[in-house]
Amino acid sequence: MRIIPVILCGGSGTRLWPESREDLPKQFLKLVDDHSLLRNTIDRAVKVTACSVEDIVCVCLGQLADDISQVLNEAGAGGHVLSEPMARNTAAAVALASEYCAQTFGPDCFIWILPSDHYIGKLDVLQNAVNCAVDSASQNKLVTFGITPTRPETGYGYIKCEKSSDLSILPVERFVEKPDFQTALSFLQDGSYYWNSGMFLFRASVVLEAFAALSSDILEAVRVAITAGTITTPSANDYANVPKQPFDKAIMEKSGDVTVIPCDMAWSDVGTWESIWEISQKSEEKNVTSGNVLAVDSKDCLIRSNSGRLVAVAGLENIVVIDTKDAVLVTLKTSSDPLKKLVEQMKTETRDQLYYSAPEKNNMI
Repeated sequence: MRIIPVILCGGSGTRLWPESREDLPKQFLKLVDDHSLLRNTIDRAVKVTACSVEDIVCVCLGQLADDISQVLNEAGAGGHVLSEPMARNTAAAVALASEYCAQTFGPDCFIWILPSDHYIGKLDVLQNAVNCAVDSASQNKLVTFGITPTRPETGYGYIKCEKSSDLSILPVERFVEKPDFQTALSFLQDGSYYWNSGMFLFRASVVLEAFAALSSDILEAVRVAITAGTITTPSANDYANVPKQPFDKAIMEKSGDVTVIPCDMAWSDVGTWESIWEISQKSEEKNVTSGNVLAVDSKDCLIRSNSGRLVAVAGLENIVVIDTKDAVLVTLKTSSDPLKKLVEQMKTETRDQLYYSAPEKNNMI
């Protein structure tokens, strides 16, 4: 049995500006500990699968390929980097990686798809979940990992599962888009709904057969781009013709051979400053601080100084302050939509603070 971790290195981390930027998205940032989210994902994949770093496959945009290679080298070896000419969503990335793994490691290898920028606090629970996933994938199933919900979250997709005598591997009834609050609350009370983690496991041959049957236009367009370019760097002209679609919609929602591994692995998609606050160690006042920070009569705050300047907060609650060398963000911790709008306005105004200077970026990776 051989498991090949395939790390999808997309995502821009818009809600984590000003630390996450266009040329250095959140997977490269040290948001939780002394390692980047990507490095932690690599280390976690190696521990869980007992593979070497040389077996890790990363799929990324071409402009990030050198940065990805640098992180892989620092983790112990080169690994495999597949460079997409442009973003075409996760179905294209999975199709490209599946073709590569089938050719490089053999069609019977298991592929474990995982995002580069998530946090998992309980490694033992993840280990057990992956073992169960391999058991199900051995029966030619397409397996996803469902996170036991802890709150009525409106920012995640959900998976409704059928009842089964085997509680470790559940058949899927349906996938559900991000719900409103009342619907999310009903899902939480129902008990048969799980958060969609964005992680998948299956044999290379099985997922390629699923693409051929359910989304052949995506697979064929990827293969045309590979033929015109290479399997590690597909042709840009042809890759532009690959339909944009999430893997869930292209394959998982259409297939009748999908199972879910339910698990409670202290998971977070690290998508907002609030999620960083939630998974970080807190003071008695429930503040999370980093760098040169002084907080007085303040609670439930996230305060980060990356500039070396003193960031002082007095008499405030439930706020985020992020200080970098060229920008300062002050926002409510519990609302990330305004920050997304702010970044969109910065793009409209072509603000320099959407990007890092070259020296600063090099120092951060």
